[in-house]
Amino acid sequence: MINVIIYEDNQEMQRLYQEEIKNFFEKRNHTVNFYLFSHYSKDLEKIMQKISRKKLFILDIEVPGKSGLDLAREIRGNGDWISPFIIITNHDSFKNTGFTSKTLLLDFISKKENRKERLQEALETAYEILNRKETYTFQYNGEIHHISYQDILYFEKDLNDNYTFLYTEDYSYKVKDSISNIQKELENHPNFFKTHRSCIINVKQVDYLDLENNQLSIRNHVIRLLTKEKKEKLKKLLQKEKSKITENPQNKTI
Repeated sequence: MINVIIYEDNQEMQRLYQEEIKNFFEKRNHTVNFYLFSHYSKDLEKIMQKISRKKLFILDIEVPGKSGLDLAREIRGNGDWISPFIIITNHDSFKNTGFTSKTLLLDFISKKENRKERLQEALETAYEILNRKETYTFQYNGEIHHISYQDILYFEKDLNDNYTFLYTEDYSYKVKDSISNIQKELENHPNFFKTHRSCIINVKQVDYLDLENNQLSIRNHVIRLLTKEKKEKLKKLLQKEKSKITENPQNKTI
């Protein structure tokens, strides 16, 4: 499923974009879910927060309430550094601004040129981005990082709800994203399991599970954020991983 957000105040252009994008992805056996916005509102923010990963944005510059560029900056500022942004507009003069505004635009298309052909070219690139190896993308210390899902050990909520710690074997990162948003991104991935309202683990990385003390170990990290009701579910998941059925340091088996 590809979620396409069209931010355009001209309804005829919305219709054309829908038709062209739907045809493009259906030829590649992908279904598309469209979200159409002709002006900015708080509802737009709420809806976008509920949309899971694999998002593509088609943005016009001049939209009532907030420009497409300002919306793009806001989305990036909220931690989404992977969703492709395609600007389609009559305002060619904003092209340089678009590519220097920390929005990581995929393309800037003028409605005055061969828009349909340019959009098809941009969609080809967007398709490659949305279907590449699964990674978690975020900004840390002013740089953009891409961490492969398989390298993630676990996520743990910071005291500040707007931040989460991401742990790998060698590093930890403080990510500007809530644990609930991260859960939405990972909820359909079989490797990740929420053990507690403050913790999401990579099941593939678990070394042992201590049922008696409600804790587990991941690469020398002891995690005590495990609720009793999640314990049995986790046990069943780990039993599918035959290599994970080992004795823990207290000689308790999974």
